[in-house]
Amino acid sequence: SALSNPRYITCDCAAPVVAISINGSYNKPMISWTAVDGASKYAIYRSTDGKNFKYYDTTTKLSYTNISTTSGTTYYYQVKAICASSSYGDSAFSNAASIKVP
Repeated sequence: SALSNPRYITCDCAAPVVAISINGSYNKPMISWTAVDGASKYAIYRSTDGKNFKYYDTTTKLSYTNISTTSGTTYYYQVKAICASSSYGDSAFSNAASIKVP
């Protein structure tokens, strides 16, 4: 018989909702986001101009303190949920959140 049509399994993760503040213990940016169903981890992207985001780090937690920042610089962050079952189901990027490091 003929082969059946291919089927793809994706979780189609929703984009995380991001908030940003200053971590009082370190005086550095702390990014936090909502949990996303089907996500196994979260990829963090960073920019200093709000346009050219580059991959920065990955975590399984729902917050991240960026201790390698420079005082007086504004940093922009986006977070992407990484799907547990397939990279085809990774989320879109969150909206950008920014903060100036004191």
